[in-house]
Amino acid sequence: MRNTAKKLASAILALAMTAAMSVTAYAADYGLVPVFNSTASESTPATTEELTNAVTSATESSNGGAVAKVDVTTTVGLTVKPTVLKELAQKDGGVLEIVAPKATISIDASTITNARNVNLSMKVTNTKSRTVINMASKKDFGCEVKITLTGCKMSAEKLENAHWYLNGKDMGPVELDEDGNPVVTLTKGGKIEIK
Repeated sequence: MRNTAKKLASAILALAMTAAMSVTAYAADYGLVPVFNSTASESTPATTEELTNAVTSATESSNGGAVAKVDVTTTVGLTVKPTVLKELAQKDGGVLEIVAPKATISIDASTITNARNVNLSMKVTNTKSRTVINMASKKDFGCEVKITLTGCKMSAEKLENAHWYLNGKDMGPVELDEDGNPVVTLTKGGKIEIK
């Protein structure tokens, strides 16, 4: 009975020591200075004010046909508000051009039929065999949105015979710009595949 009491006391003491050590180790992390990702601020899309200012300044400096160019580091959360489209629609032949890392998105004023929120949030995935654009919105845009894929990894030979698909529907051969980049023109969102 004495040995059992000793073993029990030893086990309790070992558990207490282990618990104390883990609490100390856990608390030690609180002494570290937290590290924040400095690129968080760089991944903010263009604001409505930036888009409106770009449209205003581009159209004021020309007599129509102006291109309002805005560079963004991401298309996540990218929305063009009705006020921006109304401003663009009032200008003759104006084009809003949003340049992102993998794509250039453009809206021509002449195609605007209904100024509404246009959610341009998208994720672009490129491989040598296909390119996929998953748009956050599947709604009608109220205008034409042209997407030029500047970061396409498909070869020129593959693109020559490629078709593009919107939500699984074959939309025909993919258009290529003067630099050989694939271009799709949409009036609504969804999943776009080029293959």
